[in-house]
Amino acid sequence: MERKALLCIFFLLLPLALVSAGIPVLNSINDLRNIEFGHRFPRHGLMLLHFISGCLDVDNDALIPTFSPERRDWGFHEFYSNKGVFPPLQDKNTQGYYAVGNISTPTAYPLYPYVTHDYYLTPGNLERNMDRLVVRTCPNSPLLEAVYITQQNQGSSEYDASNTYQISPALLREIRTLSQNRVDSVDVFLYAAGYNVDSRTFTWNCYAPDSTYTVEDAGRMTLNESTAIMKGAVVNDHHTECYAVVLQVKSTESGYARLGWANIPDSLLDVGVMLALFNNDGKNLLSRSLDKRSYGTYDSNQYLNRGLQVKLLSKDGSNIFISGPQYDDADRKIPVGIEGYDASLQLYTKDGYACARLFISKTFTDWKTDLRNSWVGFYSNHNDASNSYSTYQNAVKFTKQDDTNIKYVIYSYVSSLSIQPGAQARFFLTKTYNNILAKTKPWER
Repeated sequence: MERKALLCIFFLLLPLALVSAGIPVLNSINDLRNIEFGHRFPRHGLMLLHFISGCLDVDNDALIPTFSPERRDWGFHEFYSNKGVFPPLQDKNTQGYYAVGNISTPTAYPLYPYVTHDYYLTPGNLERNMDRLVVRTCPNSPLLEAVYITQQNQGSSEYDASNTYQISPALLREIRTLSQNRVDSVDVFLYAAGYNVDSRTFTWNCYAPDSTYTVEDAGRMTLNESTAIMKGAVVNDHHTECYAVVLQVKSTESGYARLGWANIPDSLLDVGVMLALFNNDGKNLLSRSLDKRSYGTYDSNQYLNRGLQVKLLSKDGSNIFISGPQYDDADRKIPVGIEGYDASLQLYTKDGYACARLFISKTFTDWKTDLRNSWVGFYSNHNDASNSYSTYQNAVKFTKQDDTNIKYVIYSYVSSLSIQPGAQARFFLTKTYNNILAKTKPWER
């Protein structure tokens, strides 16, 4: 393993002319100020860079991801470098290019709301979905060889070579240092990178220059945090109340969708608005009047499923004012590694039930033999003792779900436990309770 890591670092430190093939390298946040990438509303590139930098550890010049592009974490997908925008791969069999940032596809649901927020506020805007982040994986190593930012040419799926840049380890380290332990880390980074805050403009439905709401990126906050922060602060004439609106889907205690809203501006409440829940196919499942309530929650009778979305409609239902992010069935949590094995575990929901996915490396061909006594326990609360599971299933009895992934075969199981806040899945190697190889993060409230 150490030899493979050293090999990847060697490739990473090859002369710049070879590695970057003429792509400019950005070495500091100050360098970001001098390019156009993601600098104006509703582009999301700087938010995307901030998000992914938080998922990378930088050890000297080694880029250590806490995610797996090959597993499609955060919506990464493989693509082939066309028209020579990126350097050719040294070994096409053991490395690849992976891109993230296309918010118009379901693969983007796991991205945090602050990355996708502007996309949902601006339907029809040609610039709302053009930014991408690309990584190059390292041959036979979990390290990354390079990180790039780029954008698509308008009206095309091809990347713009003249607006493609390599992000140096020094810049990634600087972003992480600037953002460390700060609640307002996104705003601090955007300011330092030269984001044009005054470019945030909306339709007449949302414009309210006399508002007393602050303009914060409420999309990354919880409902309670957002409501507390937004009240009583001042906004300048170039901002609007609508940037502060929070619309979200969470889970009830019984696997149903809980709709939440906060910071609905008076300009919309005065004309009358409805809260609506839409499914992945765009069907309106339910609507209800807000009755002048700027924040609150509503427990529906709709099962929790991937792609659910809360929208704010006109009182007659004919216009959509604002849309929240689409719900990710894994609670925006990537799989956790199964200790000692090239495999991982993920908790997700389907029709309101707690489910689990096993990602098994295609090179782990004897997994059903090596893990023949392993099992996955489902717990209604992450604080429950290991022998207090609600239900379980043997790992070898999981059903093959997908084998199209370049590196992993995915197996799944739907349990009889309703998904709920605090729920957890655990992977046990043997029939005893003391050999836990993986625990998922608790399901969020």
